Amino acid sequence: MRVLVVHNRYSSRSPSGENLAVDDEIRWLGEAGVDVVSHQVSNDEMVDVGPLARVRDGLGAVWSLGARRRFEAALDESRPDLVHVHNLFPLLTSSVPTAARRRTLPVVWTVHNRRVRCVAGGYFRGGEPCHQCRPGWRVPGVIHGCYADSRSASALVTASTSLWRRAARRGVTGVAICELIADWLTTTGGFPRTAVRVKLNGVAGPEDRPPPAGEQRGFLFVGRLSAYKGVAVLLDAWRRADVDAELHILGDGDLAGDVRAAADADPRIRWAGQVPPAAVAAHLAAARAVVVPSLVDEGFGRVAAEAMAHGRPVITTGRGALTEVVDDTTGWITGTDPAAVAAAIAEAAASHGAVDRRGEAAVARHAARFSPRVTTDALLAIYEEAVAGRGPAG
Repeated sequence: MRVLVVHNRYSSRSPSGENLAVDDEIRWLGEAGVDVVSHQVSNDEMVDVGPLARVRDGLGAVWSLGARRRFEAALDESRPDLVHVHNLFPLLTSSVPTAARRRTLPVVWTVHNRRVRCVAGGYFRGGEPCHQCRPGWRVPGVIHGCYADSRSASALVTASTSLWRRAARRGVTGVAICELIADWLTTTGGFPRTAVRVKLNGVAGPEDRPPPAGEQRGFLFVGRLSAYKGVAVLLDAWRRADVDAELHILGDGDLAGDVRAAADADPRIRWAGQVPPAAVAAHLAAARAVVVPSLVDEGFGRVAAEAMAHGRPVITTGRGALTEVVDDTTGWITGTDPAAVAAAIAEAAASHGAVDRRGEAAVARHAARFSPRVTTDALLAIYEEAVAGRGPAG
């Protein structure tokens, strides 16, 4: 089987879990014997230009004829059996998969976020959840400039994503990365349930098994230092916990100043800034537990799954699909109250047995649900269904 994978990459200036998921999936498909051809563009092409200048004109941002011509050339050259779409915006647009459908090729679309209804992608604005946009009414997202802090860019991406949603509901298989996204697709998204499949993101485990979690004393946070990732909740909970341990923070972002100030005031806090994705594994192996205090309804929770692959329990607020990744046997699900997060940190710091038991359960849960073998097999089954004509993309 030959598959043409389509992805508009997010800028390399800010690490993207979606980029990592696409790269992993391409590699694992190749290892499984699939002939994968990649058709990708990058938002790095838009560096140092204003939001409105990121596209040549408004029409090109909504329906790119240039992107379509380049994709048609890729179709002519590769002659795939199936087209697998990830992110289309802002450089590719729905003109690309529409070209595949017009050639009667099956199209599979992995739904990583909720941008076809919320221009920000995660229903979060101004430090708290936001649901002002709803089916048939997306004006608030434009007024607030929820994409790139620009009303003009938000208007263009809103138009483009709305066009793709309408097109995708006709003959495209939607692949949700969790049950939460699947439910959203079939309610708010307006997709028929028969057109949606669930395939969890895969996460590779370490080559060598790390030492037991109970032998470590550091807690770890990995992610963007922004309000929606719960940085304020993390720092508040850490102050309340008052444990004889260390908090290691990896990442950068809008709240870097708050993290720097906290590290200056508390010698137990170590801020390493942004580190390459390949370096995260060593930090996971050295952690006692990983804290994922998101305030947004996460579409998956890659950091949590990576922690579990390394045998590290997860302390999480449990927002969105994080409860599909973590359960009570593999970590602590606390809600967003800093006091509850602090209590979980204190228990994890005090009890070697508690973290070791949860760490062992985390390894088993990862192997059963998020391992490359399990998730690649699930994707291949979706491909085979689509190519055989048994699913909506057929």
